[in-house]
Amino acid sequence: MSQTDVTIPKKAGWLKPLGFGLVLAVLAHLFTIGLIPSVIMNVAMKRIGEAAGGLNRISHNDMVTPQNQRIVRSSPDLAYSTCALDLSKGPVRIFLGKGADYMSAAFYAANTDNVFTLNDRKIGPKGAHIMVVSARTPLAAKPGEVVVSLPSDKGLLLVRRLSPSAEAFTRVQGERASDYCRAVPDPI
Repeated sequence: MSQTDVTIPKKAGWLKPLGFGLVLAVLAHLFTIGLIPSVIMNVAMKRIGEAAGGLNRISHNDMVTPQNQRIVRSSPDLAYSTCALDLSKGPVRIFLGKGADYMSAAFYAANTDNVFTLNDRKIGPKGAHIMVVSARTPLAAKPGEVVVSLPSDKGLLLVRRLSPSAEAFTRVQGERASDYCRAVPDPI
């Protein structure tokens, strides 16, 4: 064998497709993580806004049954209220009355992150006055208002009140009758 007859082994033919597949998988993963939360939130906001008759309006759901649950994995022991928040034109004021039992209010940003939670232990005896603002909105809170700053112009409010029976649900309906969620007409 002469020195010119030396053969160079071929590179493995499977490395390029494997590398391409790996890059494609990483891109698909990043795309999914970035897109899915906003799609979920847009669908939820649309449904909640329709149920309330528009954005920045609170909607009190009926007692939870398997046929009417609008919230994923909702508990039949809780009465739910929701508000689809649109802060693009300014802040939103919320009032939540004090209840006799457990109550929580959770605020979610457009990417589904829980930004702030308030429960019955933190709500004063006369209820909670809350001002929700986006990160780019000037602050227009009144003294005594809890300020919640969302990193986005859209978000959701989810209020849960303990309601394990029909009698408790009737009481909760009275407690939440004074609750509201409304855009501030002129924030400045």
